[in-house]
Amino acid sequence: MARLVADEAAELPDLLAHLELLQPEDERESREASEVAGTPVFTASVRQYGRGLSARPFPQFGLLGFDAAKMATAAGRFGGRLAVDDDPRLFHNVATPSSVFICGSQGSGKSHTLGCLLENCLIPSSANVLPKPLTGVVFHYDSFVSNARGAPCEAAYLSSHPAVQVRVLCPPTNIASIRSIYEKLPNVAVEELRFDESDLNTKRMLDLMAISSVQGGGMPLYLHVVTRILRDLRRAEQQQRTTHFHYKAFRDAVAKEDLTPGQLAPLQQRLDTLESFMVEQQVRTATKAGQTAVKAPSGPTQGNDWTPKARQLTIVDLSCPCVTPDAACALFNICLSLFLEQDSEIGRVIALDEAHKYMTDTLECSTLTETLLSTIRLQRHLGTRVFISTQEPTISPKLLDLCSVTMVHRFTSPNWLLSLRKHLAGATTLNPGERGDDDDEAAARPDVALELLDRIVALRTGEALLFAPGAIVAVAGGHARRPGSVSGSSDSSLDSDASLDAVSNLRKLGTRAIKIRVRQRITQDGGRTIMAT
Repeated sequence: MARLVADEAAELPDLLAHLELLQPEDERESREASEVAGTPVFTASVRQYGRGLSARPFPQFGLLGFDAAKMATAAGRFGGRLAVDDDPRLFHNVATPSSVFICGSQGSGKSHTLGCLLENCLIPSSANVLPKPLTGVVFHYDSFVSNARGAPCEAAYLSSHPAVQVRVLCPPTNIASIRSIYEKLPNVAVEELRFDESDLNTKRMLDLMAISSVQGGGMPLYLHVVTRILRDLRRAEQQQRTTHFHYKAFRDAVAKEDLTPGQLAPLQQRLDTLESFMVEQQVRTATKAGQTAVKAPSGPTQGNDWTPKARQLTIVDLSCPCVTPDAACALFNICLSLFLEQDSEIGRVIALDEAHKYMTDTLECSTLTETLLSTIRLQRHLGTRVFISTQEPTISPKLLDLCSVTMVHRFTSPNWLLSLRKHLAGATTLNPGERGDDDDEAAARPDVALELLDRIVALRTGEALLFAPGAIVAVAGGHARRPGSVSGSSDSSLDSDASLDAVSNLRKLGTRAIKIRVRQRITQDGGRTIMAT
């Protein structure tokens, strides 16, 4: 008996430790704190709820705009006392990695919205709480550019705030024109986009050839040859225990292959594009090694510095008559991988400006899309926020599927609405129980589709419908008032209550949309329409 009591006493510390780990209340609070910290967008009531949690889930956030329905009912009451559930403000959670897809017609406010998101991430101001500013890169391409005039990337207007540093990387073939375009903006440094030999590796060379996007057995012979050469070089690197890619060794191996002119032409085209952006001295060394005298380089002697710096915005502007949309996608893909590979504790922002101008159905674009999809899937591990601004929501349905937030500004195209209906929770028009129908269109409710299109068409400049199924917009109990719905909607698919977790107090937006108005800029707005006077 005494031995049994002794054994039980020995087990007691383990039992108490295990019971402490199984406490349901602590588990619930921890789970709710984790969910609140991960919401991409939240309301004032959720912000107040977060203040009561020991974890303090919102260390960095910025004002995004306001709920239009709440704003209409709260108008004129700001001078007095406003209940937190009636507070119309919506906040963007800067601390958590997220992805935002912005679409709409020209002049609807897309670039303004993108600018506000970048301001929230890069510039400490009265519009946000930002103790640790992030670093960002914006990809921009415009086919309308000439020696006489051109338009800067609208994100460059963030330079009007002294706290942010903006640098523009541009094609060497258009450096003078780009400098003249950006010289009117303060605090903007323009550099040639140059890749160092050390920036290259096997993966980037394969992506440059768009090999990963070639489906089935349709890969040309020269791509098989390039793949074999890169594989052999990679094996040699591993044996030598080095990660340095030797571009000269690659060019020498290609020159030894017995390729016909027809096979060599497409390969040379891609290599010419790459070499026009490489350090000139390294290209001359790789392609003219047999010459005794090598001409001194006229450009930079090393590649661009991609070291992350807080409050720095790098704009890769490839607007140039000599750069095609396909080439722009291939170069953007290299820049994106260089930006992501840097070891840094600084949060990162990736933005695509006017993506419809270069995101087409080519192989190079498919490779860039796959890289973006991979980045979004790994955004929590990479610490990235991805913002995509485009006129057409049809550029990549896969991006729509993965983005945590979609902001739909005004447009008039039924085809665009069809794309949204297929890929957005909250934009669907299917009746309950009809989702298994083989014919999606037969199961559609055209009255709801037309109503949704009517509301999108009626949006003013700066207004948008916000779709974010995982966004926490209310708290049951003390703050259970249903958040504002699409203004004027009477259909249950558009005006139903936000989804409520059966265990948690948190109420998510779910299959609903909120009509919002984006806040004003704190920096200069460069996207205003030029009127004839």
